[in-house]
Amino acid sequence: MNATAKQPVQVSRSIDASPEVVFDAWLEPELIRRWMFQCPTNEICQVRSDRVVGGAFSIVERAGDEVIDQLGQYLELSRPNKLVFSLRVPKHFSGESLVTVGIEPAAHGCDVTLTQTGAVPADIQHAWRHKLESLALMCAEPS
Repeated sequence: MNATAKQPVQVSRSIDASPEVVFDAWLEPELIRRWMFQCPTNEICQVRSDRVVGGAFSIVERAGDEVIDQLGQYLELSRPNKLVFSLRVPKHFSGESLVTVGIEPAAHGCDVTLTQTGAVPADIQHAWRHKLESLALMCAEPS
């Protein structure tokens, strides 16, 4: 997967959950494990999340014999409306990108808008749409 630094990628999704629930799903390791990089053929091996500005995160995924680490640093945490983090996935693309997640209250729950800039893999828009769908499904599950 090659990365380009051209156009930012932006995806949006309405989610039937409160902004607080959606915001927390981006930071809590057990919630991240349930939706972020989930794939039926892959296994999430480890999730670490130091949930403070400047804190690091790492999500280690096993895809067959391959181990993939998605890692970065939290740059802004404004619960429940915005989080910004750096993202590196050395196995899939070189460089670092910046991901901004905006969460706005709506009558049905909230609207999430994700923007990724910097080193952006060519097919990432499809991947983020899938991830936001997984997030919406997880938030709809009974607690």
